[in-house]
Amino acid sequence: MRFLFQAAQAIRLPMPVLLAGIIFLGLMLKFPLPQALAADKEPIYFGVAGPFSGDNAEYGAMWKRGFDIALEEINSQGGLEGRPVEVVYEDTQSDPRQAASVAQKFSRDDRLLAVLGDFSTSATWSASPIYQRAGMVQLAFNPSHPDLTKPGDCVFQLAPDQTVQAEALAGAVIDILGAKRLAVLHLNTDFGKAVRDNIVKAAQSRGVEIVTTEAYLPTDKDFRAILAKVKALAPDAVALGSYYTDTALIMKQARDLDFKTQFVASSSVHSPALFTLGGDAVNGLITNSVFNFASPSPLLQEFTAKYSARYKENEPDTFATQAYDALRLLINAAAQSLKNGDLNRKSVRDELAATKDFPAVSQATITFNAKRQLAEPHLFPIIARDGHFLPYVKP
Repeated sequence: MRFLFQAAQAIRLPMPVLLAGIIFLGLMLKFPLPQALAADKEPIYFGVAGPFSGDNAEYGAMWKRGFDIALEEINSQGGLEGRPVEVVYEDTQSDPRQAASVAQKFSRDDRLLAVLGDFSTSATWSASPIYQRAGMVQLAFNPSHPDLTKPGDCVFQLAPDQTVQAEALAGAVIDILGAKRLAVLHLNTDFGKAVRDNIVKAAQSRGVEIVTTEAYLPTDKDFRAILAKVKALAPDAVALGSYYTDTALIMKQARDLDFKTQFVASSSVHSPALFTLGGDAVNGLITNSVFNFASPSPLLQEFTAKYSARYKENEPDTFATQAYDALRLLINAAAQSLKNGDLNRKSVRDELAATKDFPAVSQATITFNAKRQLAEPHLFPIIARDGHFLPYVKP
């Protein structure tokens, strides 16, 4: 104590200030701050496993746009109880082997409460058993395979599954186009096969003849032989189980072959990048949107305004909006866990499973059913026209 008085005299510290400091120091020694309170300022971490290089890197770039807006929103408001939210990215290239390797790494990282990803069904499934054993949420927000969540109760799906999408596409083929003969071109992947199987089933149940189904590899770039074969069969419409990168190539080559039939595609093609890659060749393509262009909610309008201001593009795409919603869902689950005083992997899983009527962008609201899929998914027909997707109105 004598040392403190000597030090105070040396720097001419006023006696009231010195006494206040001594009292505060005594209180701190007698009643130290609990360690848990200090730990409350540690960030809340989620992992992201997806394609940030390779053939599917464009989709990962769209994810980051949605994540960045969600992170900016929550952290500008002080985070969750003063704790910032952060994401840890790992590149899987949407490759099943790399996805499993990343899952091993993420599951051992005690900081991570849950994981967002992967992009494809096959990459998601290769990682699912690993996350399941770790009791760690795997929120796969892009894949649409109907059986995506079967590996276990930690796997969640945000996209409308292919049974829903197939019914919507069949509706477009029949109700909008009046088609009687349909050809199907699809990626030779779990996703592509699910599109094929479900669109064939839905179309045939409505009396549509399937003239052919043709598969192609994700690495294929030349579709002229397949298109020439399909053209010779004279279908009324062609349904695509593809992403926007291969869709753009298919439609450009179809136009080069003067193949002018109507094309329809799953919602996976819904991105402004389709126009960058396909130009005028993609005009007239009919697909479905997970969000409602014709009657946007206030939240969708707000997100679109932020997205446009930040990225200088008129509209977001499926991949950015689903990424935005997916991270917000995990943040909400973590917030509810903190409110209940117990934040861990299990509490996040349980709170996410209990999600009901959560205001969102990729759907008006989100509720998970017992299978951890959307309880009431909605899709809206849109058409590609002169660089924009517009609500489709039947002439």
